[in-house]
Amino acid sequence: MYRILFLILLPLFFLSGCLATPGDAANRAGHPEQAAELYRKGAEQGDATAALKLGLLLDQGKVKQSKFGSAGKWFDKGCKLGDRPSCHNVGVAYEYGKNGFSKNYKQARNYYTKAAEAGYMQSQYNLASMYSNKYFINDVKGLKWLLIAQSSARKCSGNSLCKWILNDPPGHKNKLIKRMSGQQIKQAEAGASKWISKN
Repeated sequence: MYRILFLILLPLFFLSGCLATPGDAANRAGHPEQAAELYRKGAEQGDATAALKLGLLLDQGKVKQSKFGSAGKWFDKGCKLGDRPSCHNVGVAYEYGKNGFSKNYKQARNYYTKAAEAGYMQSQYNLASMYSNKYFINDVKGLKWLLIAQSSARKCSGNSLCKWILNDPPGHKNKLIKRMSGQQIKQAEAGASKWISKN
């Protein structure tokens, strides 16, 4: 349960430093409905960050789904517009069956992969966890993504999220390694190194 809540809230951590989006001032002033209207207008005009922020307001229950639609709808729109945290949130929604989506591990993996390939650390870690938890059977891929996520986390080891990924409290790395041969571990390490060197 700790992992579920932690990973759902991860995008909030990285949004605090983003450029201002129309609606941010209203949101900070405690007017979520006004902020949501502005975010919706921005999202409809192709602003991926506005779509993400509207999805987050809905996910947090600050505005009504009956008026603005599901959080998943806006996360999906943000993802289609190229926003990595939005893709991650669609993955979370499919993994846990929330925000207007039914539980679907294959779809969760697809969205996590899209964000992970684009360098989004949380999705890299979530992909690793799906393989660690045997939603999919490919320990080499699982360890590869875990090593990539931890490589990203080393670059920001001063913040709590990066420390958490480096420490891996659920023990995904150990679970994967215990099931793997030495050759499989080397294969995962080589795959991670290749990906890191290209990105």
